Amino acid sequence: MSQLMKPMVSESLPAKPLPVYRDKWIQAVGIPLITLFVQYLTYNYIRLTWMLVYELVSDAAKIWVVWQVFKVLLRRLDQKLPWSRGFLPRLLVQVGISCVVCLAVLTGLVWLDYALVRPYPLEHFFSLDLVLALIFILFINAIYIGLYYYDALQAKPLLAPTPAPDMPSGPAAPEVFLVKLGKREVLLPYQEILCVYSEDKETFLLTTAGKLYPLDSSLEKVMTQLTAPLFFRVNRKYILSLQAVAMVQPEDNGKLAVSLKPFPRLPEQLTISRDRAPAFRQWLKAHHSSLK
Repeated sequence: MSQLMKPMVSESLPAKPLPVYRDKWIQAVGIPLITLFVQYLTYNYIRLTWMLVYELVSDAAKIWVVWQVFKVLLRRLDQKLPWSRGFLPRLLVQVGISCVVCLAVLTGLVWLDYALVRPYPLEHFFSLDLVLALIFILFINAIYIGLYYYDALQAKPLLAPTPAPDMPSGPAAPEVFLVKLGKREVLLPYQEILCVYSEDKETFLLTTAGKLYPLDSSLEKVMTQLTAPLFFRVNRKYILSLQAVAMVQPEDNGKLAVSLKPFPRLPEQLTISRDRAPAFRQWLKAHHSSLK
């Protein structure tokens, strides 16, 4: 049996999924607005010239670079110091590091621009532009903190599976799954089945105890043998039970990101396609009163 147990991923426990920041429209609107606002505050008389066009494009490019640096810092902090470890420590570290690093990057970009292309008294930059930049960086921090907690509210953490509703009248559905191992037959209760997956053209059944059983059937055939309300075919490679699902988050284009509980041989996350997403939501709603 041991030679048939093929792990899909590392045996180590999966990490909590990183936050998803849906900020494309914020950047698309925010960068032009910040550029125009800074131009308005910096110059008393604004005339439409080629230099003005260059300044607007150059300033927008600088703001975009600083914004991307901020997002890189944000991702690193999400990995090393997530908000779940404490709001105040994360807030202080994020604001402090982002202000120092982003202001340093901006200063370097401005120095290159003023040294190579356009003249501008650098003392004005340190007395005015840098102060404005600090205010905007603090504002951007507030935006992304809000995005994080908004996304956390949208995510639906799932409670332990509730008992399945009574089956319709008729022949009782089987409560065990038959696994054939040579001449032996093993009866696995449904509540012990975590998932069924395919790998290298072979099919495996994984239990909540971490046992792996090879199956002779394809996923299509296995799905017909399982009680449908208790299991869901999420994609071509996985059939999940409710016990495998930890959290569901919406993604772009109508997709769903399904975070799995930390079981060996399970990936950290699976993606539900836009076509399957409505059925998956209905499947969860039918079994979890906590999911709206």
